[in-house]
Amino acid sequence: MRFLQKWSLIAIINFTVLAAVGVILRYKILFPLPFFDQKHLLHAHSHFAFAGWVSLVLFIGIIHLIQLTEKQKKQLNKILHLQLWSSYGMLFTFPLMGYAAPSIAFSTISILVSFVFASVAFKLTANSRHLTNEKKWLYAALCWNMLSALGTFTLAYLMMQKSVQQDFYFGAIYFYLHFQYNGWFLFAIAFLFIASVKQWLTPVLQQQVNRGFILLLITAVPALFLSMMWMRLPRWMLLAADAAAMIQLIAAGFLLKIILQLRKQLQLPSQVKWLWLIACAAFILKIILQAFSAIPELNTYAFGIRAIVVAFLHLVLLLFVSFFLLGFLIQHQLITVEKKQSKTGLWLFACAAISNEVLLMLQGIAAMQSTNLPYNGYLLLAAAVVMFVGLLLLCIGQKKQHIAPLTT
Repeated sequence: MRFLQKWSLIAIINFTVLAAVGVILRYKILFPLPFFDQKHLLHAHSHFAFAGWVSLVLFIGIIHLIQLTEKQKKQLNKILHLQLWSSYGMLFTFPLMGYAAPSIAFSTISILVSFVFASVAFKLTANSRHLTNEKKWLYAALCWNMLSALGTFTLAYLMMQKSVQQDFYFGAIYFYLHFQYNGWFLFAIAFLFIASVKQWLTPVLQQQVNRGFILLLITAVPALFLSMMWMRLPRWMLLAADAAAMIQLIAAGFLLKIILQLRKQLQLPSQVKWLWLIACAAFILKIILQAFSAIPELNTYAFGIRAIVVAFLHLVLLLFVSFFLLGFLIQHQLITVEKKQSKTGLWLFACAAISNEVLLMLQGIAAMQSTNLPYNGYLLLAAAVVMFVGLLLLCIGQKKQHIAPLTT
């Protein structure tokens, strides 16, 4: 399956491009850069992150775990090409014009691609004997991804109308983000993880996995209200949000218990173990922070201070999602870190990403106290540069060595 190794390299290149855009965003906060509108560039950054990096790698991982014929490979290869070009279409149109006909068109194409991919994945796995208990995670992930499109379509409609009511505008954003982060990303990652470690799952651990699935599934919709508590929600929605926050804590407890019991049995490369350990810690921290956000006094800070919102989004996207995906690609030999150059690049990125999160959290805490941290913006810019350099070295490392063919 060399075509997936090629696509994995493309995904890493996309991640590097994403990091470069992040450097520009951080630079523009500190210094004048009249060529770019900050808000438009931010839209490009976020859309490319979701489509050109995370969703592309999730597609690659799902395809890798499905046993395919040559005809099916060609069909899915076309879907990956459409995903790639729609991602770059958004990357180049959003900075120039923001939400306009071309950027919305590329965004719509990306959504349609996700629908087509979901349809194909459902058909290919319906009678699969290779995938068993983990299939329900995949099906849920694909459904949440399609549901999140409602937020994107609503947002595009509001932007085209040029008469945006604040509650509808932010409601559409949080709807999309919630079902991407807590639906598509979370359930797809769980599918990839369980499929990767199922040979070590005992019947008792599998039962705990099933319980975790049920808990996360029933809380996926009511947990949306945690992101909207700043609005005037009915009391039943507030109660549903509180219940979802508590139930998700229980689900996180199941995950932690499974990880602790598997930690000695898992025969994984050291880089994968560390990346997945950090991803697990980030996920548990995410669940804890969401539970705290159910407290009205803390919810005001969580959604009223931009630095805290940015810190939370990066916690999920970088430390949870991206660390896991890098570990998955390494474990399945879709990318390699055997050479010193690529290994150095990986750890440079990892250290800078963790430092970036710490700096954002400190910035958020300072904002809660109505103070500023001196030089924090410069430190965040430095972290962004190091992340870019690390990913660039990781990319170059793939080019400089032979990647062994997959055995599956």
